[in-house]
Amino acid sequence: MSTKKDLLLPSEELPPPSYEQTPSNYYVLEDFEKPISECNIYIRTIFQKRVFKLLFFQISFTFLVQTLFYNNIFSTSFLSNGFVYWSCFIGAFITLISLSFAISPILNPDGEVMNLENNQFGWMISYNMQLFILFLFTLFESVLVSFITIHYNKKQLMTAVFITLVIIITAYTVSSYKAHQYEQYEMNNNLDMLVDEESTLSMVYKVMWCITSGLFAFGFVLIFIPHSSVAELIFSWIGAVLFSIYLFVDMYMVFRKVRPNEEIRCCVMLYTDIINLFLNILRIVAHNSDN
Repeated sequence: MSTKKDLLLPSEELPPPSYEQTPSNYYVLEDFEKPISECNIYIRTIFQKRVFKLLFFQISFTFLVQTLFYNNIFSTSFLSNGFVYWSCFIGAFITLISLSFAISPILNPDGEVMNLENNQFGWMISYNMQLFILFLFTLFESVLVSFITIHYNKKQLMTAVFITLVIIITAYTVSSYKAHQYEQYEMNNNLDMLVDEESTLSMVYKVMWCITSGLFAFGFVLIFIPHSSVAELIFSWIGAVLFSIYLFVDMYMVFRKVRPNEEIRCCVMLYTDIINLFLNILRIVAHNSDN
């Protein structure tokens, strides 16, 4: 007997379904209660395409905003307004929290919500509304990044962009390769390797949590005490390494561990990884070019 994971694509090409109106022959509630790696190939393909398309839009939009401010198409005097900065900061924080705890409703063919009684903590927000909130979050973050990038020259910015792109491509390649490896182990019922996968991810997250806590504490201390450029350089190097690891792990989660209706949340975590990685690399590049 074939399982859902063995299902092939339909003979007739269907348009990608939304998570609010999903064809009953492909999605059932159980599909959204298990990791993406256990879903059939159709669900996995649609999910991953959506995640990386939305992420590409976020990065492209952020790059466009930086270009407009940097070339003074949008007046940089707009960025000297403290009200604008704090409005964007608060807006980014609120939209981030909203998306982090948003739950996408899953509707059956009759239009009834199937996941009302689940164990997830959060609030039900329609998929289209999540897309709108994601756009607002990207807009707020793009303006906040502009407050930083206008202080660097074009060579420093393009060098940081190039290095960030190389790391993104490397993280995508390595994470997809490792995900494919573990998928083969899963198909061969290699339980030892699957247990090793879980323990490795758990250990990596614990280590990253400790380093992240230390990095935030270090950064908080630097705000209040005089410090040299060497201290900022150390801070930036630790941040660059940390968010490179976060990017790899979060991409791996997209291939293996998240649920099929968590694509917006995946976009948020990958986008924040990339932005923080870019800003840390930018500080490193600027420091090296000044010396």
